[in-house]
Amino acid sequence: METLTVLEQLAQSVMETLGEEVVAHQISLKELTVTIRAQSWAATAERLRDDLKFEQLIDLCGVDYSAYEGWSGPRFCVVVHLLSVSRNQR
Repeated sequence: METLTVLEQLAQSVMETLGEEVVAHQISLKELTVTIRAQSWAATAERLRDDLKFEQLIDLCGVDYSAYEGWSGPRFCVVVHLLSVSRNQR
């Protein structure tokens, strides 16, 4: 039986907690990236805080994909980096 890495365990927890709100997720460069629907951000942020203990928003920025060659998704997105102090996870 294969043992899950810490990031794989976190991804599994996020998927179980957020369910259909997750549009996509991936682990790359030792980071978990989760894409959610914009209209569900407030409720999703509360669940990440309350259920998964991500107590601190450490970075908030916007991305304009208009110059990204071959990009077919929405032009703009918001990126947040969260920190769970109690679980020592980002």
